[in-house]
Order: sequence, then C-alpha cells, then structure tokens
Amino acid sequence: MDYNQALNHKKEILKSLEELRNYSPSEIMILPSKAEDFQRYMNEYRKDPKRFNDQSCIKFSTDNKYMVYRMCEDQILNCR
Repeated sequence: MDYNQALNHKKEILKSLEELRNYSPSEIMILPSKAEDFQRYMNEYRKDPKRFNDQSCIKFSTDNKYMVYRMCEDQILNCR
C-alpha cells in the first residue's frame, strides 16, 4: 500500500483498538514494506525512537510501499 493507504489503515486500527483496550498510539507504526528498507528503518529507530513519527518511514522506503505494524516489547506484528 502507498503511504496514504497505510495512514488510513493505521487510523482504522487505532479506532478499533480504542474500543478494545488502553493502548499507546506509538505502538502502531507505518514502516517500509520492503525487507531491506524495513531493516534500515529499524536500525535507525532503535538508536532514538523518540525522533521518529509516521512520516519518518517515507525517507527509508525505496519503492513507496508501506505496511502497518504493532510494536510490542519483544516482537513486531504485521497489522493486516
């Protein structure tokens, strides 16, 4: 999906989660879908997570394709 589709998908997920439990919006992230781009993003993200937001993924994507993920303490889950 492109960035705008991923952003809309994230909003839908957050709306659904709002009804289910308390959550931190920062748990749900838009990330590059291509494996190499995803890995470059995560390497930088782990250094300083606070400097990243939804639009940060744009500069890491080489093909303008994105996925929405849920970041957990010990794993990253794809939100399909």
